[in-house]
Amino acid sequence: MFDAVGGSNIGRCIGALRRGGTLVGFGFVGAHGRLSQAAMFGNIFIGSRLRGRIGKFYGITMLYRKDPKPLREDLPQIFALLAGKKFDPMINRTFPLLEAREALELLATGSVAGKIVLTWSPETGRESTPW
Repeated sequence: MFDAVGGSNIGRCIGALRRGGTLVGFGFVGAHGRLSQAAMFGNIFIGSRLRGRIGKFYGITMLYRKDPKPLREDLPQIFALLAGKKFDPMINRTFPLLEAREALELLATGSVAGKIVLTWSPETGRESTPW
């Protein structure tokens, strides 16, 4: 299971997994403050093990700062899988890049189920579908 929210949501995600299942946390918008973040990471790495699950965290920003090569290799593969319809992300809404503020405001409401996609076409300066 992948969790982009973090915070107290991590406990619910761990509980939703069967024994031996893996949780990959990759965001912590739901963890407000250092204490909440520390509790979240403790739950990912220790709490999951105590409940017979596996917890991991994927921090792309930290990894990219150390070595940008893996991200540059992974992104084309991810987009190829997406273009080949190997997975179908749940998209809630698409915004042109110039409306990113509105997209973030919507995301901050906590009412978004699925992804918000920002689009841009460098050739025309207008929005386009990302795949």
